[in-house]
Amino acid sequence: MKQTVPIQPGQRVHLAREIDRIGYMLVSRWEQPLAAHLLSLVLRLETSVLDAGLGDIAAEARTLAGLLQQWLQQPQAPPSEQQRYGLLRHHLGIVSQLGLMEKQTGAAGLDALPVSADGNARLYMWLPPDLDTGSLQRQLACFGFEATMLSQAAKLARALQTATPAAVVAFTEFADGDPVVQLAPAISSSCPLVLTSPRRDFPARLEAVRLGASGFLDWPLQVNRLVDLLSFGDIGERRDPLRVLIVEDMASLAGLYTRVLSEHGVEACSETRPERVPELIERLSPDLILMDMYMPQCNGIELAKVIRQQRLLDGIPIVFLSVEKRQAVQLDALTLGIDGFLTKPVAPEELVVTVINRARRYRKLRSYIANDSLTGLLNHSHLHGQLENAVLRAQREAKPLSLAMLDLDYFKAINDTYGHQAGDQVLLNLARFLKERLRRTDLVGRYGGEEFAIVLSGTPQDKARQMMDSLRRDFGQIEQRAESRAFRQTFSVGISSLATAGDAISLVQQADEMLYRAKAGGRDRVESRGG
Repeated sequence: MKQTVPIQPGQRVHLAREIDRIGYMLVSRWEQPLAAHLLSLVLRLETSVLDAGLGDIAAEARTLAGLLQQWLQQPQAPPSEQQRYGLLRHHLGIVSQLGLMEKQTGAAGLDALPVSADGNARLYMWLPPDLDTGSLQRQLACFGFEATMLSQAAKLARALQTATPAAVVAFTEFADGDPVVQLAPAISSSCPLVLTSPRRDFPARLEAVRLGASGFLDWPLQVNRLVDLLSFGDIGERRDPLRVLIVEDMASLAGLYTRVLSEHGVEACSETRPERVPELIERLSPDLILMDMYMPQCNGIELAKVIRQQRLLDGIPIVFLSVEKRQAVQLDALTLGIDGFLTKPVAPEELVVTVINRARRYRKLRSYIANDSLTGLLNHSHLHGQLENAVLRAQREAKPLSLAMLDLDYFKAINDTYGHQAGDQVLLNLARFLKERLRRTDLVGRYGGEEFAIVLSGTPQDKARQMMDSLRRDFGQIEQRAESRAFRQTFSVGISSLATAGDAISLVQQADEMLYRAKAGGRDRVESRGG
């Protein structure tokens, strides 16, 4: 018996593309010789992938081969146009997509953010040796970073070999022989490099780019600007990955799309049942929905309309994945508010670039619309909408939920003493602090002025009080600055929960009452109903 020559991944991709090309010629017009040629290609793919242990592709190829054999055995009754656009196109799309995607193995993506034993993100910092770094380390710890100070090239090299940090932050004046400049290419190849320098001229900034730096900050280093830099771009996505919901009735394809996106740092979740999608969107808050256009229970356009019915979900980008190649059909879908169209089989590279770019853009646009312009937190109206949804979900799932109302103490005195710019900086520092320290499932917004609200889903009142008390103590340790002067700022908190409130309005009213009690009791404290 003749032994089958194994097909390498690159050859399999070529074969999958050829199956797609020939298959769509058959979808448009049925020709017996063309069908026989397609059958031979499909059987070749089935045999080769069985040898490679790729069962999903083999099973789907076998189904497509069986369909072609059935039609070829009935030359007097060729398949109708409806059958070709239905059955043939469906199975063809699955086989060619599986064959094309299986070439992706072990693609490099974003690594998880390195953390220390206490859960803080690890930073290595190369700063002038005569600098008192204790205050800097304490403030970074309040924002969730553990900073290790290093001032020798050998020690930094050994530290990088021992554990890769979230980033290296290094001081430089770009002088000849500066060890930071010499080490920069090696550092930036293993982790993000942030340079800080007293030089602000264009040549210095250009040199930072050429050295591979991910960011450039003025010296003296300001903690809030460093934290801002670490919260966006690739570093930020390591800490808060882009989230994509994949709706695909074929579990094998959904698994492949999920795997490819996950390998590039995207938090991908798949669902095969359309009826579960609205609930999943509410729970996951995705940055993009990747959806099959043709599904048994309902088509993608119908599901997209269901999603668009809900005000808070209306802006989420929806990209269709479909075997549909007819331009007129694609254009009709785009006119209904669909944000993009990927035609199966889609190459892994095209899938990754399309999804990541659109998701990033939506996340940025959403922040402009839903977030407070100064702090970047949810604004008043969007916070209320999210609170109502969170309350309904908690009641439906019989889970606890608490609301914390937070108010900066004697904030008017800050504006009067140091100026409104200093007051805005305190608001910014508190916003960053809360975003860094709270869980991703917690909702935090600027309620108005110097007042903030935090929705703690799944958290009973006693646990919420512990969390807020810890945040209150730590924020009070952060050094606030107004030009050359330094001061500290505190806040008061009132807490309510669904244990005593039946809806969102009652939650807010009770939390307000507790906040008033905290302020009347001397401020810089946490009060809760019955606590």
